[in-house]
Amino acid sequence: MQKELIIALALCLASCAAHDKAKTEQAPLRVQISVVAPQEGYSSSRYVGTIVPLHETPLSMQAPGRVTEIRCKDGEYVRKGQVLVRVEDTQARNALSAAESALNQAQDGYDRAKQVHEKGAITDQKLVEVESQLARARSAYEAAKQQVNECTLTAPCNGVVSGMKLEIGQTLILGMKILTVLDQSALCVRFTVPEAEIRNIHVNGGRLTPSGEVECAAVDTVLPISITEKSQTANPITHTYEVTARILGGTNILLPGMVGKVTLSDTKAGEAKADTHTDIIIPAHCIQLMPSGHTVWVMEQGRAHRREITVGGYQPGGVLVQSGLQPGDTLITEGYQKLYNDCLVTE
Repeated sequence: MQKELIIALALCLASCAAHDKAKTEQAPLRVQISVVAPQEGYSSSRYVGTIVPLHETPLSMQAPGRVTEIRCKDGEYVRKGQVLVRVEDTQARNALSAAESALNQAQDGYDRAKQVHEKGAITDQKLVEVESQLARARSAYEAAKQQVNECTLTAPCNGVVSGMKLEIGQTLILGMKILTVLDQSALCVRFTVPEAEIRNIHVNGGRLTPSGEVECAAVDTVLPISITEKSQTANPITHTYEVTARILGGTNILLPGMVGKVTLSDTKAGEAKADTHTDIIIPAHCIQLMPSGHTVWVMEQGRAHRREITVGGYQPGGVLVQSGLQPGDTLITEGYQKLYNDCLVTE
């Protein structure tokens, strides 16, 4: 009887252990991964810049007067030829009307004089005088028409209105800047570079031309760039140089003033550079500091394992790993905070 009781108890314990094991085996935890690969034959640097238009056109009224109409606002996209601002043009239109009347009279006088001249009733000299009067009247009419046109400000190109602070009734003086049109047909990114790094940056077409890209988080896009300008004098306070790069594309989604993260990579075929590397670089956020040292999480056969690594300092793009990772290892880059050794994981 006692023997049977012991057997029954053992079977019960085995059943409970199997149940607990099945209960403990949870569903795989979802993570993000990246395959470790060496980065060879290049050096890269990162900077923060601002999106700017390639061309900016400041505008002012060519005729002084009181503002009567405003057809745009700051930050609005306008098209070439679109009316932006008008000033009082009553006086200019009255002058145009008078010039038009004078032109019509001069034209009528010329037509009559020409008919009489053909009959030989007036001399050639008299006809020339009438022609001169007509020419002066026509010139006066064109000048008056130009004055009317100058009372209306139109957009010189497609772009975005910037810096406009006008009110109806405000009096404008001749040549007073009232707004700027930012041409969006071509955009650039402008950034500063420390003096120790400016020697590595060359305007495109030079001996060493860096390739690069700009990342704009505001519109979630990455676009190639081409260096077009670099300052030859440093800022005396920050000891940095200003660099401008043309953005190849993106005119339909980017706006002036957006922030862009610039990455420049410099390659030179057939020649190793002193600052190139063939080491493994991983994102800094993947590394955890444990009592034993620096560690990362890797995925092996669908399970997570903590692995110790040796780091060699920060590099452009992340942290240099001297040992502990090999090309082809699967690094867990996101979701590792909830992991434990040998747990199931899935991408």
